[in-house]
Amino acid sequence: MSCRLKVKTMADLLFELGVEEIPALAVSGIRDQLRDLFLSRLDQDQIAHGDIECVASNRRLMVHIAKIPEKTASKEETVLGPAKRIALDDRGLPTVALKKFCEFQKVKLTDVVEIETPKGKYLGITRAGGGSDVAALLTAGIPVILAGLTFAKTMVWNESRLPFIRPIKNILLLFNNKPLDCEFAGVKSTNKVFGHLLLSDSYFEVNSFKDYIQGLSKNFIILNEEERRSKILAEILDIEEELECKVKLDDEMLNYYLYSNEYPVVFSGSFNAKYLSLPAEIITTFMTHEKKLLPVTDHSGKLTNHFVGVANIPDENKKVSRGNEKVIQAAFEDAQFFWDIDRKEDYFALKQLLKNVMFQKELGTYFEKVERLAALVDLLVNETQNGALRTKLQKAAFNCKNDLLTKMVREFPSLQGIMGGLYLQAAGEDKVVWKAVYGHYKPRGLTDEKLEDLGAGIISIADRMDNIAGFVGKGIKISSSKDPYGIRRDANAVIKIIIDLELDLDLAPLIRLAALNFAKNDADLERNFKTIRELLAARLENYLKDYLKYRYDVVNAVMGQDTMVIRDKFLKAQAIVKLIDSGMIEPLTALHRRLKNICSDSERCKFSEGLLKEKEEKILSDVFKESKSRIDDLIMNKNYLQASSEILEMKPIIDRFFEKILVMDKNMPLRRNRIALLQHIDEL
Repeated sequence: MSCRLKVKTMADLLFELGVEEIPALAVSGIRDQLRDLFLSRLDQDQIAHGDIECVASNRRLMVHIAKIPEKTASKEETVLGPAKRIALDDRGLPTVALKKFCEFQKVKLTDVVEIETPKGKYLGITRAGGGSDVAALLTAGIPVILAGLTFAKTMVWNESRLPFIRPIKNILLLFNNKPLDCEFAGVKSTNKVFGHLLLSDSYFEVNSFKDYIQGLSKNFIILNEEERRSKILAEILDIEEELECKVKLDDEMLNYYLYSNEYPVVFSGSFNAKYLSLPAEIITTFMTHEKKLLPVTDHSGKLTNHFVGVANIPDENKKVSRGNEKVIQAAFEDAQFFWDIDRKEDYFALKQLLKNVMFQKELGTYFEKVERLAALVDLLVNETQNGALRTKLQKAAFNCKNDLLTKMVREFPSLQGIMGGLYLQAAGEDKVVWKAVYGHYKPRGLTDEKLEDLGAGIISIADRMDNIAGFVGKGIKISSSKDPYGIRRDANAVIKIIIDLELDLDLAPLIRLAALNFAKNDADLERNFKTIRELLAARLENYLKDYLKYRYDVVNAVMGQDTMVIRDKFLKAQAIVKLIDSGMIEPLTALHRRLKNICSDSERCKFSEGLLKEKEEKILSDVFKESKSRIDDLIMNKNYLQASSEILEMKPIIDRFFEKILVMDKNMPLRRNRIALLQHIDEL
């Protein structure tokens, strides 16, 4: 069935989903999902549209789409009847088949036309079909769109029992400035919207997009994300100028503020300078992870006793600042006490107490976990050729979880790992040991800064692989929306560490050893080994495609190689991207194809310099001998870009060879010798 579309009059769509507070760092992903689902539904229903705007905060998701027709475009439909040879008899008269077709379609024989198709000539009809009512399509489609959203965690809150990330409070749906009736999760659409949680929290009526924007503004909602971002950054800059300082703001914290506040206001405060005697990590980690506040340094980078935060309301009479000051003052008083008390304990003696601390149900205690880690670390130092670090890193592995039993970490869990390292440093432990413990929870995400410490990287890989193998062995399944134990996050960390530290590490032996710890039998081991391999391969593919934005064909080319040497795949993909950018890929591909055309159809031949007869083949042989060791060294050192460049430098000589030399000579010894030379070059 074919169609030709006709344009209709245009309107706009305004949709807002009002919810209880969504976790800030989940908002942008949900917003992007919603936008994609709307676009997909519009395409599915053949609804033409103009620009789509999708913005969000932690309490609302808004979609505004311009230039939507009130009806979908009318279509001229072509309805095929019987094939011409069946529809007409030898005299060209209509057969019973054609008459029945006309009767069924309620048309006359004179309405029938001949239609060319890929399968031959048919008889059929064309007729106009009316467009569908867009309002009805939207009313039916929006509940489907909302049901298509996926979340890491969901809840149910009313009798509908439909799961969602947070309870839905309100649905606004206007089309052509008129409310549409729609229902999802027991909530019916209206033409009303609620304002700011604290500064308004009253509903106001919306009859157009202009009403909506003006109403939000009057009710203390800054809907535009870039406007919120600019406000936050400008006010932080004002504080930096006022205090002559530098506020430590990273992208994660900026996004947290951006999506947790609909009317962001930056404030500052201070605490007693005596607490600056605490390790800086205690102060900064507590501020950022526990209280979502920003540390402040002077222009030399030295930590000061000031902090900065972002509130959802104006800081009238410094109430917000003073409230945070009291909380921080009390927390740092506790931290000072814990720091003093914990350092009096024998840190290494805490390991035995890990026998009483459960890691996960069915996965044993933390004591058992660190015993497994030590074995994995032993394998890793061998695989990465760092045997000299074995004793120190095994000591770090055995004791990396001891800080779970310290008073500091019990009170401030975000300091795990960091405190273990600091306590070991304070006790005078070797730098390799304390730094490995200090950094073994890093990285926490792909956007984290590059991990620099080899020991921390090795302990972290072992820890993550033990987590992955344990949960896979336990039968935990992950999906696009569910990963309750952070298995994907651990796999991402393994990928990032290997690439950051430039580790030429084949993960297969490590996967097998980690899986063996949780396998019930040989079949279980092989199944879990395969699952973990596939998981890590999928995360590497995701890293290359979605994080580094490498082309799909490039990623598919390197992922097709059945190895678990992560860095090798990364470097090959990186080299291909650079070859594409430099314009070298096409001549290199053409050369490879030309060699393959000959070599792939020929059996393996033996090369002899004594059989070289013509000048061009002698020159090619000499150049090959001269280049081979250099290219082999480059490939051994994984300098694939330079190796490819060296191969490409041979192309003019190879082209000259093909111009002057008949490879398929009648003289079979000469033919086989020339094929052998090309086979050697093709193997570079």
